[in-house]
Formats: sequence, C-alpha cells, structure tokens
Amino acid sequence: MILASTRCKPGMRLLAIATLLLLAVSGSVAQHDSAVQTRPARVPPSAIALQETSRKSIVSEIGGAFMGLSKCDADGNLYIRKYASDRPLLGPVVKINAEGKRTALFDPVAFSKLELDRADAFSPASDGGLYQIAQSGVIEPRIYALHFSADGSPASPIRLEAGFEVYSFAAFLKGNLLLSGFERDVINGKDVGRAVTEVFSSDGRRLTQLSFDRALERVRTAGKPGAKTVDESGKSAPTLDLADAEVGVDGNLYAMRNSSPALIYVISAVGKVVRTLKIAAPVAGAQPGTFHVSGNRLAVSFGNDDSQMLVVTDAQTGRRIATYFDPGAAGTAFACYAADDGVFTFINLREGNSLEVIRAEAR
Repeated sequence: MILASTRCKPGMRLLAIATLLLLAVSGSVAQHDSAVQTRPARVPPSAIALQETSRKSIVSEIGGAFMGLSKCDADGNLYIRKYASDRPLLGPVVKINAEGKRTALFDPVAFSKLELDRADAFSPASDGGLYQIAQSGVIEPRIYALHFSADGSPASPIRLEAGFEVYSFAAFLKGNLLLSGFERDVINGKDVGRAVTEVFSSDGRRLTQLSFDRALERVRTAGKPGAKTVDESGKSAPTLDLADAEVGVDGNLYAMRNSSPALIYVISAVGKVVRTLKIAAPVAGAQPGTFHVSGNRLAVSFGNDDSQMLVVTDAQTGRRIATYFDPGAAGTAFACYAADDGVFTFINLREGNSLEVIRAEAR
C-alpha cells in the first residue's frame, strides 16, 4: 500500500499517508484497550502481568485431587500431596521434576510398624528426600517426623517429644524441626485449646517454645483467613500461630502467619525469632494465601474475588520489589517461585484427574 501511494498525486499521497497513520494509531489504541480489558478490576495499575511460558499435564498415575500446600526446592522439584480416597488421612506426597515427570513417591503407609492414623504437613529435606509429620493415636498421640530417602523409600521415623495436634511443619537445613499446632484436651469437648509452636532437635528432643505477639488477635476481623473462629459453645477458638513455613538459603525458617497484613517470622534453628517482615496486601481486601522463598526473595500470594496477585519482596527487609498478576491463574494454586529466573509455578487439577503444571514469567 505504501509503494502504491508513491505513484499517486501529491494530494492523494498525503491522504493515503494520513489514512495509514490513522489506522496505525487506531490499531495501537485497540491493542492498548485489549490489554487494559485483560487486567482484572481489582489489580493495582503498577502490577506487572505474567505470561504463561509452559503448561505440562502430568499423567493420571499421579493425578487426582491434591491436598493442602505444595512445596518446591532449589532445583525446581515440586512436592504435592495427593488425596487418596481409600485412606484420606494418609495420602502420599509426589515429587515432580522440572520436566514434569514423577521422580519419587513418599508414602506414609511404608512405615507400617508405627500404625499411623494420619500424616499431615511435609517439608523437603536437604538430602533430596522428605520429612512428614505423622500421628498415631488420639487420646495420647504419638507424634513422628517421618524421614524418606530421595528415592521415596522410608529412611527412619523420629519420635518427637510433642503432645499437641500439628498442622504446620518445616525442617531446618541441619535437621532441627519446627512444629505449629493446637494443644487441647481431646476428651473435653469444651476445650478449644491454645496455639503452640515449638522447635525440636533432629533426634526428637524439645528445644524451645516460641512466643508470638497475641495482641495481633485484637486487630483481626471475624471471617477473614487466619481470624479467630467461634465454636458451638460460643467460645473463641485459637488461631494457628504459623500457617506455612519454608527454609531459606541462610538456614533460617521463614514462617507465615495468615494475618492482614501478612507476617513472615524469620526463625533460627534454636528457635529465636530473628526478625519479622510485614507484607502489605497490594489492594484493600486481598488476603494472603501462601508464600515461597527463593534466594534473597519472598513471593507472597494474595487473592480477592477476581484475581491472584503475587508480591515479591526482599527477604531481609520485607521491602516490596514488584507486584505481579496472572490473568490465567484463576483456580490455580501457587506452587513455586524461582528468583533467579523470575519464574512462577502454579498447579491446577483438570478433567480426568490430570494435574497441570503451569509456569509463567513477566515479559
């Protein structure tokens, strides 16, 4: 069209050029409008859009519903707890490598001699294996940290000097263990219990109990994630101290409390709170979901009615570095963050019990 315009009379040539400019501008505006329309209404203007870079479907042998929070390690391996319909409280954990292939299955039933009733939170081990908290008995529960080898075979169970229900758990690099849960009288139905968090040695000895600022409870709003609930007796039930925890490259554990703003406690292997990071929500009303630590960065997911946002901060200071949003992340779970590559990983359950691993990055 431009070549044709050069053979036109001067007036017609100007008209053609003006028409082309108008079309170019109109196209640019249309593209801009289209980009704006893909941004959810409740996402801050400064948020950076993520774009999907890969999507892999995992075969049905490790498909099916997954439970709770997923984990990842520095090599990009994912650890996902599978729901087992025949033993819902003793489902296995699957290890998936960066290529989307299963490399290990960590199954608590392999520890058959312990007669376990349930297995819950888990934490990748520094040797490529896995630690998982498990319980035998209800009235006088016996708490174990199950240790699996890298190939999924059972290594050894660690009997812990703990007498409370454990819901959050993580392992330090050197083998010490952090447990968070509720201590209550299971026989007394009126006992709502109290939150407790303790650090144990690698051989199961109780080292210390951590104390957090209970004054935080006064600023919570009933009904929000992490808020106090009320049981049938009308009594206020306790809030879990720590909702999730991961080990950092500095050897400390980074543990998140589901408050608003999100609080990240940095805890040493001897049970000392080194520092506390306060991560504000990117928009009013967004609630924290989970987080992942990578190198000297933290990525915390926040959600509202129409979007999932990820706030990346400095792991030492809590200073916000960037906020991201993924238009295609609806219904997915935030599974991993690789700071060096700037890659975010999500998992999603699809039809036919296939599990999708979705990776996205800013472009």
